[in-house]
Amino acid sequence: MLKVVRLDERLVHGQVVNNWCSSEAITEIIVVDKNVVKDEIRKTFIEMAVPEDIEVLFCDVDSAIKIYEEESKYENLMIIFSNPFEILEFLDKGGKINRINIGGLPYKNGKKRITTAVYLNENEIDVLKEIAKKNVSLDVRMLPNDRSINILTLIQSKEE
Repeated sequence: MLKVVRLDERLVHGQVVNNWCSSEAITEIIVVDKNVVKDEIRKTFIEMAVPEDIEVLFCDVDSAIKIYEEESKYENLMIIFSNPFEILEFLDKGGKINRINIGGLPYKNGKKRITTAVYLNENEIDVLKEIAKKNVSLDVRMLPNDRSINILTLIQSKEE
């Protein structure tokens, strides 16, 4: 069963493992990132951050779609994307997501501050709006017990 879909450039880190995985009893994590799939060192670091009782799979969007179609075989599944572009591709290719939790998207040149942990450029904002048009809820929460805030509301307040 799909429990959490998270957008976090950092992918798997202490906050994800210690808070999200424990609060949702996650047993499997799918990391969807076409660059990480090819990076053995980064995959090793991610695997080291995850407890042994949680299975980690690394895949591109096409592989994620195939795995998602077998979702029922997973007990408590978390899917993590590092960018909104691959989420939109996932949805366009038939993936089903109702809600996305947005975590850390750090500052880079050309990005504007949405929250203390979320910075977006215009392309990312446009893609998030496209994702929302597909009836996907987009909430910003660093931790499971934090108050859920709709990112589009935050973006709109920054545009005014």
